[in-house]
Amino acid sequence: MRKKSKELLDNLNKITQKENRFQVEKTIPDTNRLWKNQLQDEFIHKWPKEYHKGPWNKEVDDEGNVDYWTPFDRIYGGLYGITLTQKDGTEYTGKIHKKRRLVQGMDGKNFYTEVRVTADGRWFDNGGFPIDPPTKVEENEENKEVTFVKPELTEEEKAEQVKYQREAEADMLKKLK
Repeated sequence: MRKKSKELLDNLNKITQKENRFQVEKTIPDTNRLWKNQLQDEFIHKWPKEYHKGPWNKEVDDEGNVDYWTPFDRIYGGLYGITLTQKDGTEYTGKIHKKRRLVQGMDGKNFYTEVRVTADGRWFDNGGFPIDPPTKVEENEENKEVTFVKPELTEEEKAEQVKYQREAEADMLKKLK
């Protein structure tokens, strides 16, 4: 085949190729944006040090106010399980473990709160936001299988059961004769 004919066929193949219309474009949700002014509110949420570095994307609103944001990892939950949306907009496919930690509340009382940890060592609080690894963590007990508890019979009920068994046995013996 001549060079020019081959080149024409290659260009024709490029024209007839269709894009994968089902391929989802990676996007970063607005809820996965950490705004630089949020880092000042440490009493609301303490962000891990890696998020303080950036890289920061500049954004100017309609009124001319300037702010900067950077993407962060976040866990979302619902009826059908939990998912981790990563900084780059992809979904994490590894294992996510559930644990719990003891936290002191504003009133001074201690309580347990749920945390999640990925197989690669990233930690998240019960709101799905990234946190520094906690010092004391307990394994969360998995829900055991639901079973029915058979109640214990009282002495009267036991005696009644024995009576019915004897009557049933007597009826069966009568039928044999």
